[in-house]
Amino acid sequence: MAGGPLVAAAAQTTSTTTGTGALTIVNTVPAGAPAGSTTFAAAFAPTGVFPVSNIFYVIQDAQSPSNYEAGYGTLTSATNLTRDFVIFSGTVNTAVPPVPQFVQNPTASFLALAAGTANVYSNPNLLSQFTSQQARFPNFTGNAAAGIDGGLTEDIMSGSFAGTLTDGTGTTAITVKYKVSSNGVAVLQIPAASVTAAGTSMSITGVPSFLCNATVANAPCAVLGSSTGAISVPGLAAVTPGATPQATGSIVFQQYSVVATGYTAAFTTAVAKGFGFPVDITYGLI
Repeated sequence: MAGGPLVAAAAQTTSTTTGTGALTIVNTVPAGAPAGSTTFAAAFAPTGVFPVSNIFYVIQDAQSPSNYEAGYGTLTSATNLTRDFVIFSGTVNTAVPPVPQFVQNPTASFLALAAGTANVYSNPNLLSQFTSQQARFPNFTGNAAAGIDGGLTEDIMSGSFAGTLTDGTGTTAITVKYKVSSNGVAVLQIPAASVTAAGTSMSITGVPSFLCNATVANAPCAVLGSSTGAISVPGLAAVTPGATPQATGSIVFQQYSVVATGYTAAFTTAVAKGFGFPVDITYGLI
């Protein structure tokens, strides 16, 4: 599946913002929300790292509950959601769950929200219902604001996260940049960094959950560490999801060992483990 918009079935919030600008949202679960509901910040930024772009959202107008806007936005903080690209705004039949055949008066403009408390959701069911109304696709490279159709293989999400490089004993804080294209390819750029301690493994922890659902077991890279010292050798990176869908994951590295005639997860004690230069890791998402 392509690495498309970020969605979270449990994410629900409210906003009293009026007009067509960015939403000031509530960082608490609204009263009356279904059991298991969570905030946008908990769903999309569990580690507190902002901004998070390409989030699918749906707004239900406060005074006219049959008026909806669906689009992609950026969570810049726990209480601010920008409206970057609208895919639908108009009236839906609220007598049943909104489905495409009940959509009326679709437009491609942002909905001017009336005074009151609007409901805001991010739900895959709503995404499937409104995507059929989407007249164009965003590329998030600046063209959307100019009204130019975005290419389907353009980068649709990018940012950075704070990770921890560890050998199982020592740790080094690093900032990892990421970019995801709409064809489901993720690229991580890891900075030059190392850790020298008594551990005999190498991994990066704190990887956001939306970057952890990988379609490949390993991705090639270059790592520091060998039986002869801290030199760069071929390596493999395995992206591992966290224990729950919202938990952070990790990247576990192996190094090529001539002695073992293959890749091994064992690194020599007290040898610097890490990256002698910035390294890109490319892999597919599901």
